[in-house]
Amino acid sequence: MGNLIASVSVTLDGIYTGPQGDENNMVSWAMPGIVDSTADNLAMFQNADAILMGRANYEGLSTFWPFQEGEFADAMNKTPKFVATRNRELTEVQWGGFGDTISLLSGDLSERVTALKQDIEGNIIVPGSAGLVQSLLNAGLVDEINMIVHPVIAASGKRYLESIAARNDLKLVGTQLYETSGSMRLRYERAG
Repeated sequence: MGNLIASVSVTLDGIYTGPQGDENNMVSWAMPGIVDSTADNLAMFQNADAILMGRANYEGLSTFWPFQEGEFADAMNKTPKFVATRNRELTEVQWGGFGDTISLLSGDLSERVTALKQDIEGNIIVPGSAGLVQSLLNAGLVDEINMIVHPVIAASGKRYLESIAARNDLKLVGTQLYETSGSMRLRYERAG
C-alpha cells in the first residue's frame, strides 16, 4: 500500500502562499530555504512512485516543469502524476510532452485516493495543494507530513492547515536543519 506524504514549505505562522493580494509570490520568503533544501527535495521526488496534486497546483506546475531540463525536471516529468479536483469543468489534464504520465482523478476523493494508495506500492508525494491535503487529512488518508518551516512570520496569506475537521495526532520521525537559511524540515507520521 502506498505511503501518502504531504510536502510543503510554510512560514513559522503556517502560511504557504505569498502575502494577501500577492498569494502566488511565496518566493518573497521561501527562496533561501528552497535553495538550501534542494538536494533533499530532489531526492524525495526522485524516490516518489507517484505525485498527487490539486487543480490549482497542477495548473501552475504543468506550465513550468514540462519545459525544464535537468534532474529535478526529470523527476517531476517522468513520475506518474494524478490530479484531484472538484472542478467539473476540468475533464482533461496535460503535461507537455509527458502526457502519458498524468491522469485525472474524478469522482469521490476518498474512494479514488484509497484506490490509488492500494495501486501504488511506494511514496505518493502531494506537493503544496493545501485544499487537497486538508481533505485528505480529514479523510484519514495522509500518512506523513514533510514540512519545511522557514524563519519568517508572514502575518498574511493562506494557511496550510486551515480547515481541519478533527484532531490528528502525529509523531516526529525526522528533522533537518538548513543552516544557511535557518529553515527546518520536520517529518511527522500519523501516530497510532
